[in-house]
Amino acid sequence: MNRGQKRNLITLASLILVVVLTLVVGFFVRGYRIDTGNKTLQPTGILSANSVPEGAQVWINGKLKTATNQTINLSPGHYQIEIKKPGFATWKKTIIIEREVVSETNARLFPIAPDLKALSFTGANRPQISPDGTKIVYFVISEKESDNITKEATIKENLSSNDQEEESEAVAALEPEENKIGLWLINLAEKPLGRSFQSRIFIQLRPDFNFEEAVIRWSPDSRKIIMIVPSSNNKKDYFLLDTNQSYDFTTPPLIGERENLALKTLAEWQEQNNLDFQQLFEELPEKFQDILIDQAVNLVFSPDEQKILYQVKKEINLPEKFITREIIGTSTQKENRQLKPGSWYVYDNKEDKNFLVLESQETEVSWFTTSRHLLITKKNLSIEVIEYDGQNQTTIYSGPFEDNYVFPFPSGKQLLILTSLNKNQPSDLYSISLE
Repeated sequence: MNRGQKRNLITLASLILVVVLTLVVGFFVRGYRIDTGNKTLQPTGILSANSVPEGAQVWINGKLKTATNQTINLSPGHYQIEIKKPGFATWKKTIIIEREVVSETNARLFPIAPDLKALSFTGANRPQISPDGTKIVYFVISEKESDNITKEATIKENLSSNDQEEESEAVAALEPEENKIGLWLINLAEKPLGRSFQSRIFIQLRPDFNFEEAVIRWSPDSRKIIMIVPSSNNKKDYFLLDTNQSYDFTTPPLIGERENLALKTLAEWQEQNNLDFQQLFEELPEKFQDILIDQAVNLVFSPDEQKILYQVKKEINLPEKFITREIIGTSTQKENRQLKPGSWYVYDNKEDKNFLVLESQETEVSWFTTSRHLLITKKNLSIEVIEYDGQNQTTIYSGPFEDNYVFPFPSGKQLLILTSLNKNQPSDLYSISLE
């Protein structure tokens, strides 16, 4: 064999080796593994066991396998997955592993004994959250400060954990900052250098202000409000206010907006809200739109705008599919397309999946920040969280709170409630830690 033939043979062998390695890598990436028993290449699926917080244990069919966040190759089939971390409720779900498909756990673990921290101290009257959930305003109607000694003792009593650091942080927050009557504002968004949820005076008001009949209306972008105040002769005063500013309404005369201009602005805000909702609604399958219009109430889109929560008015069966094209890697959890009146459901527009969340009519259901969870408030009894597919229902707070005043922080790390931990104290805003 001459030198040229050897060179051609080496080149051909190299090409064959590259092709073989490419095929091997391709099969490996797609989840194929060598079965040493049968000496064959078998297809597998991949379980991406991710969690918040990280570093939790991953149990598969009752056996500890690894820690989050890791990927695990598994043969196709049903697996009972548990994700555990001390101090947090265990996450459980049966997941179907399919060949060449990545299945994610997306487990959010919630603490068993969350701590409370006071955010207001002189009573928070009629709080209202902004449309984007980043701000909340409330009235302070008295300059009398709450009894912080009593509140301090109550917080210690309600802390289920013995963590002294958490206790000291909660008690340290009891500083008499609110000493002015008016409308106060708290920014709930985290700042780059850390959390700072200090309340500030937004509008300073006189003690004789008509707090009970004053109305607050938020702009769609959460940057402005219109405060509507009854005046003489059965008329109303309108004030257009920027939430980045501060105002003093203690010294007359107060100059507001002309009524016709204020009403025009309110109409434009409502029109914008309707337009935003309609744009999202029209992205749903057309047949499903008709069903929702005729048979559903309490329609609310998730924060990521991919899912819609709704409550059914009468019994109806959804078609097996709204989207005919094949969708790979969808949820393997059981769907429910036989709808019962009064029950709450979530439709995932991305995956064409419909899940039963809750059958009870005696509760309030709302979206959590993650768009993968919902909050369930049982009237003045408890606050629970549940995944949008109806799995992993967990109690995160049991105790007194005022209905309709349960809001998640934008970060999802806390929950905001309005409650009085002492019957002799007015209701204040508290954060519940979810970390």
